[in-house]
Amino acid sequence: MTYPQPPVVQTILEYGVPLQFDNSNAANNQFLHSIHHIWTPDVRILNHDGYEFYRFDGFLPPPEFMARTLCGFAMAYLRLKRFDRAEAIYVDVLRRFSTTYAAPEAQYYLGVARYRRDPQSDELLTQWANLRSRYPESEYRVKQSFKELP
Repeated sequence: MTYPQPPVVQTILEYGVPLQFDNSNAANNQFLHSIHHIWTPDVRILNHDGYEFYRFDGFLPPPEFMARTLCGFAMAYLRLKRFDRAEAIYVDVLRRFSTTYAAPEAQYYLGVARYRRDPQSDELLTQWANLRSRYPESEYRVKQSFKELP
């Protein structure tokens, strides 16, 4: 099981407040319907007002879950324009989870976070060059391919 693992618990509690809804309990149907729940586990990173910053579903082993969840928290900070906070989390993902499926996403958005903080910087292109060399077959490499780098 992924959720009870101490590093997973620590990751969740460092950035969020975990809530769990039993999809077999009819009392939860209205809420689950409102978020268009279709599969479990269904992980959402929500703002206090219910705005959805990030989501993913399906089982992931602890390292993949932690990397994906951290990317979700980083995306929340990115959307809140807390670029330094997002950057720190993306750097952490790349340092601790560089071989996970979430790593290319972290590399891509690390460039975005640094660019949004300082549009005069060359960090967007630098991070996308890193993306191209480290994760050439990733979806995020395709997303940045509109801006081919030298």
